[in-house]
Amino acid sequence: MKRSKYVQLSLAASVALAVAGCGAPEKTYQVKKTFDFKTVAECTAQKFPVDVCSDAYIAALSQHRKIAPVYDNKADCEADFVPDYCQVDSAGKYMPQLGGFEVDADGTVTQSQLDSAKAEVARSGGDSSAGGFNGSGLLTGLLIGHMLSSSTGNFRSAPVYQYRDDRGNYASSTLGSRINSGATFSRSRQSESGNGYSSSGSSFGRINANPVSVRQATTRGGFGSSATARSGWSGSSSRSSFGG
Repeated sequence: MKRSKYVQLSLAASVALAVAGCGAPEKTYQVKKTFDFKTVAECTAQKFPVDVCSDAYIAALSQHRKIAPVYDNKADCEADFVPDYCQVDSAGKYMPQLGGFEVDADGTVTQSQLDSAKAEVARSGGDSSAGGFNGSGLLTGLLIGHMLSSSTGNFRSAPVYQYRDDRGNYASSTLGSRINSGATFSRSRQSESGNGYSSSGSSFGRINANPVSVRQATTRGGFGSSATARSGWSGSSSRSSFGG
């Protein structure tokens, strides 16, 4: 009788484990956020890991050297960008300076990571509900930190340039964003030679102005934890979207 009782308990435990193992998968959230930085120092000041900032800058600089418009004279270059912004290259032509770099992070976070981030915000005295998924404060930073510290996160980079908008105000953007808004850089040597610009990269022989993939961020450490002392991120422009 005693033996039968132990067997019954053992079977009950096995059933409980089986039920737990067959539970619904943990809910995940898609995370996507884009930042524009002028320097590596500005990037690290926003609590990004140093290696993310340096890798993104190097990738943007490399792409800048490949895709930046080149002009025969200074006036044409400044017409597409801003006054006193273009510099002479080794061939005596003019091209815009690198005005910064874009970091485009995307991936997924789990419900447990979201709960952990909210708890950490609460412990720091912040409002874990402020801004929700679309905010740019501490909760967003912690979520991106979790993402970049796991195999579920990636980031891309692109060079950023200064220009004047339709109202004459100074602004900063990637070439791809400007092309999507209608810019053609028709005065550049690339356009004159027929090797113009493409934001989609689908046209053969045309320059792809899309951000470039840097590398999968599988060894990022300290991003979320180092952000806990801040109530939010400021000083850089950012764009974000989240979805469940």
